[in-house]
Amino acid sequence: MSERSWQPVRPVRPPAAWEARAGSSTTPASASGHLGDRAAALGGHDDVDDHDDHDDHDGGEATGAARRGRRSPRQTPGSRAPGAVRRFWTRASRARRLGLTIAAVAAVTAVVAGAGLAVQPRYDEPARPAMLVDDLRGEPTTTVWRTDLTDELTPGTPDGCAYYLRVGGVDDDAIMAAQSAELSDRCGGAGGRLARVDGETGEVAWSANVATALGRAVRSVSVTPDDDGRAATLTVEVETGSTLARLDLVTGEVTDRSAAVESTDADQVTRIEGVSSSSVLVSHQPRSRFGADGTGPTTNDGDRTAFELHPLDDLDAVTWRGDEPAQATVTLFDDELYVLTTAGEGPRVIDAATGAEHPVAIDDETSGWPEQAGDHVLVAFAANDGQRLVAFSQDDPGAIGWSADLPGDASLIVSDRCVTVTATVVSGDPVVEGPRGGGGAGDGDDADAPVGRVSVTCLSPSTGETRWTTTVPVRSGQTVQSGWNPLPDSAFDQVQVSVSPSSSFGDETSTVTTFDADDGHVAFEATLPGYSAPLAQGRTTTYQLAFGVDGRSSVVAFDGHSHRELWRTSLGDAIDVGFWGPHLVVTGQDGVVRRLDDPTAVADRG
Repeated sequence: MSERSWQPVRPVRPPAAWEARAGSSTTPASASGHLGDRAAALGGHDDVDDHDDHDDHDGGEATGAARRGRRSPRQTPGSRAPGAVRRFWTRASRARRLGLTIAAVAAVTAVVAGAGLAVQPRYDEPARPAMLVDDLRGEPTTTVWRTDLTDELTPGTPDGCAYYLRVGGVDDDAIMAAQSAELSDRCGGAGGRLARVDGETGEVAWSANVATALGRAVRSVSVTPDDDGRAATLTVEVETGSTLARLDLVTGEVTDRSAAVESTDADQVTRIEGVSSSSVLVSHQPRSRFGADGTGPTTNDGDRTAFELHPLDDLDAVTWRGDEPAQATVTLFDDELYVLTTAGEGPRVIDAATGAEHPVAIDDETSGWPEQAGDHVLVAFAANDGQRLVAFSQDDPGAIGWSADLPGDASLIVSDRCVTVTATVVSGDPVVEGPRGGGGAGDGDDADAPVGRVSVTCLSPSTGETRWTTTVPVRSGQTVQSGWNPLPDSAFDQVQVSVSPSSSFGDETSTVTTFDADDGHVAFEATLPGYSAPLAQGRTTTYQLAFGVDGRSSVVAFDGHSHRELWRTSLGDAIDVGFWGPHLVVTGQDGVVRRLDDPTAVADRG
């Protein structure tokens, strides 16, 4: 017997730290192999214990406090998911792996695209999509085509004798006219030359000499196309006064129809006062009212003017004659003639087709020209306590659809969406040098100067009801220009008001505020040189035409979503700029016409 005390036999340590249950098909792994698998299953995290599970003494298992102090593996939902995914992926067929890969890529793509769409700019639907122009996101420095109208219209004409303007249009084409800078032997009657220029290519379809067709010197020509775009009525300014002609817009042929409307009295001057789609308004005045160079007329109190109304398709006929005070407002609107004066027979609306007169029960003097708004014609009359705005129905001559009382200093901008009234706010406001009102001062040296406000109100053209009203701040000495509303054939659907730095435009900038026509919220504000007006609208861009204090004009483009300025360009010696259909075209003083484009061509123009 050994002298050593008896000790129980230590149980043999199993070769694996984990064994499969009885009946399991899983083969037990070695301890080191199992730990490797475990670490892989846990994604290689530091949660895995590095040390051996036996005690340092002689390899026995930890018991009691040692076991309780050991950090146990996390048992959270999904803690073994990576391993399960790996086993699933290993067992999956090649086709299934490919399908799952494609599905995963599609899911990620959808998430990324959704996030991208969330930050994409949103552009409102245009009010008149057919009027949208090219999206020029960068400054238009590329010349698409160049046409020298001097060579086409006035070859051999001395420099300075003629300039060129767009006087009409058919679709995307422009009717360009050479206007005579002077009536002299040196220039030889340079005016009266017309050409039709293709806005897409710059090609000249035809040119015509109105002066030759009429056999007289021509100062200028304006063009009123017929509804079908195949012919036009020409208002031709001659030595003194004006006359009529007709123009075939397809061939450029000029038809002399002037004799039917001109007076046979050598001491009278005939002038075309208005042309509509159905009628022509003509005046006959004494030659003594006009200067030797054709300026005038100059009238005195008590002078009267003879008027005649002719059907456009039968100029030999006369539907109405009138002998009206020289100070009367006589205006032609399509099928109605407005004679607005308190003298003589008083204000009347005359049916142009029949000559029937409809007296208007208004005793106030006219203070503005008639303007068309939807199915009404608006006229402002000067009342004792301000102005009275009267809306005449075009369907019922002489009938008043609605009326509204306005402040004496109110001004109007009329469109088919809004009758915009701008006026000084009076009640409770400090008196300042310029318009009055209450509001916060802006930044700068004049931050403490008195600040007033001018009201901007949109009246419904149909009913005269107030659709919305708001105000704009105006500093002492500043002048509010009523701004511009969209024309009926414009893509614009907003109301614009400009505040210039001074009444004389002594500063270089003005503040332009554009209001939404529906509810009056501020669409955007901009600081522009001089005075500005809406020019056109693209799918993602809006364009302003700015007139600087130096007499030069420029085009300024804004993003339609953020309203940030994209670019502005000075037109240098340009005398005319505009969109021919969708294309930006500039006419220079030298008679060269150029279509400009954005060299980057980023935006979709479809």
